[in-house]
Amino acid sequence: MGKIRILVVDDEAVVRDAYRHLFGDVEDYEVVAEASDGREAVARYEEARPDVVLMDLKMPRMSGVEAMTEIGRQHPDACMVAVTSFASLDYVVPALRAGAAGYLVKDAAAEDLIDGVRQALADEMPLSPRISRALARSIAEAPPEPPRPKASLAPFASPTAREQEVLDHLAEGLSNRDIAAMMCISEAAVKAHLRHLGDKLGVRSRTQILVLAYRHGLVSAGSVR
Repeated sequence: MGKIRILVVDDEAVVRDAYRHLFGDVEDYEVVAEASDGREAVARYEEARPDVVLMDLKMPRMSGVEAMTEIGRQHPDACMVAVTSFASLDYVVPALRAGAAGYLVKDAAAEDLIDGVRQALADEMPLSPRISRALARSIAEAPPEPPRPKASLAPFASPTAREQEVLDHLAEGLSNRDIAAMMCISEAAVKAHLRHLGDKLGVRSRTQILVLAYRHGLVSAGSVR
């Protein structure tokens, strides 16, 4: 398998330089292109066709959200991770809606950023723990949605005891690796539980599973730490 090819997008040269050195020291990673704003990012993506984009959000000319929207429109399978200083849901939610496969803050440890890239490529939706907790709280504390017609409510099978345990850990913001360690099972087993949960709920991503878990009362605000 070849190296994971990364496009780094940030309007600060020092940040781009830091990413270049970070991934340059890690086997199987390679920064193949850089961009200093969203408009340039769209062009660089077209040229380099990277495996992953690390996208800042607040930039001149075109924001990271606008750039992800445009890249996603042209390349629906693009894997993009927002990496920014802003932990507010005012930034998180638009980024995820724009197609971000994850959301990490810049104060994350180097190993978390490296793991985040791998998680994004594995469709695991990497989220910094405080982002995950804030997102979960927002979902839990949102006003109830108006009743839907019965025909629109998709019935689903209840989670097994082990699937429920995975859900509880997911609500705490844990990664697949951490969930596996907590439950003394393999990461493959965690992914299998999540896949089964997704099948039951009719969704795919970790975030979508968590959203529906809250809506169906499978986890509660008390699950979030």
